[in-house]
Amino acid sequence: MNTRKIVAFFLFANLSLATVPSIAQSNLAAMQKYGVCSGVDESCYSGWFDRSSGDEAPWKILIFYHVGAGVRPHANRDYGVAAMTRALEDKGYTVVSSEDPATMQSGFGLRAFDAIVFFNTGRDALDSLGQMALRIYIEGGGGFVGIHNAFGTNFNWTWYEGLLGGAQLYDHGPFQPGKLRLHSNDDASTSHLDDNLVWSDEFYNLRPDPLADGDVRLLLSVDEKSMLKGTQGYFGHPGFGDRVHPVSWCHYYDGGRAWLTTLGHSEEIFDDAAFVQHVVGGIESAMGKAAFCQ
Repeated sequence: MNTRKIVAFFLFANLSLATVPSIAQSNLAAMQKYGVCSGVDESCYSGWFDRSSGDEAPWKILIFYHVGAGVRPHANRDYGVAAMTRALEDKGYTVVSSEDPATMQSGFGLRAFDAIVFFNTGRDALDSLGQMALRIYIEGGGGFVGIHNAFGTNFNWTWYEGLLGGAQLYDHGPFQPGKLRLHSNDDASTSHLDDNLVWSDEFYNLRPDPLADGDVRLLLSVDEKSMLKGTQGYFGHPGFGDRVHPVSWCHYYDGGRAWLTTLGHSEEIFDDAAFVQHVVGGIESAMGKAAFCQ
């Protein structure tokens, strides 16, 4: 019996986890909250439908950017989709982009993609069919990438919150430059970066905090002391204070891989080759083309 099945057995049987393998101990809080195996240990990965070589056909990526009713789309949505598409196609990948929610409603349809990117989606971007299909896709070893307002999506879906690493958008301070802190030199999404990096964004205030409530590998954070306009958001979130303010991170979740970043608000950031490479590296790692979550 694999670790995921052992964990599920103990959770649903309401038995002690004392004898579950060590991976269960490392992400016990996340498992108790979301009911699935999650964390930075690859034993949470299923790989049922994964292909690690990519020799059969071109690697294929879906960029999904639907915004639910009553929500104003981000101004950079089309610009960011175009920038990511160019960068990925230049590397030989097949890219499909869609804002049609029907694109996400078939588990069999999603299986054709090596990674699914949620870019500036918003509110109820997925209906019940889309939620079911995405979960089946992830359980089969799919790769997920969430960018910026992916954290402002499907707030009432607890499983999705877990996919994001145990984090959702609460509010954000003003758009402004901030100094980024590099927490990993080895990941495919960060190996090209250095500690002198400054990007401008809204720098989301998150609740829950993935570093407090999840089991994720932190890749980038922002130094709040470098944010001259402050961290105070619309709803009163004070920022992270003495705690680390996470910006990009990754983890395994319910059989799949997830790479996340709260960055990506403006058109200008997609003109920055280092940021685009950050995102492309995250996509490549989530779909298994590069080593994941290093």
